[in-house]
Amino acid sequence: MEWQKKISDRTELRFWLANKKSLSKRVKNIARFEIVQVRPTIKKFLRMEVGKFKNFKSTRLYLREVMIYADGQPIMYARTVTPKINLRGFWGRMKRLKDNPLSDIVFEQKVIKRSSFAYRIYSKNDNLSKSVRRIGHDDSNILVSRQSVFDYNKKEALLTEVFFKSFEKLKFIK
Repeated sequence: MEWQKKISDRTELRFWLANKKSLSKRVKNIARFEIVQVRPTIKKFLRMEVGKFKNFKSTRLYLREVMIYADGQPIMYARTVTPKINLRGFWGRMKRLKDNPLSDIVFEQKVIKRSSFAYRIYSKNDNLSKSVRRIGHDDSNILVSRQSVFDYNKKEALLTEVFFKSFEKLKFIK
């Protein structure tokens, strides 16, 4: 399954998944919010991540993986990738986030631009599903994935977010 520019009309969460503002902030307003940084023994970059930064070898890329929980339930798995050279500047803040959301740094800077989203529905054999299984979570609970790029002075970070079915149970305030 390829990435799509629009999310399927079948999900009631389309409005929330298409909003470019901080999802972490909105979840914090309605649930007990927690982020746990995943520290894999082997960093596996996905083909789409390596393709995005094709001018860099995978050994020259930085990966941050987190699980996001609301009221103790896993609602998202997120991966952020940027070339390591970008860590010398603004994106170096990402290394210090630990169990804090990426939104703590990207939405504080007005000069950061976020791209449009690309969406993908669940497929058992895709590399995102394998990544979810690798960190010990049930990939059959995947609802949808989205991807976007944050650009700070032409230095980019690719964010891929995997939403679990438990995300649908959150009661968002419009």
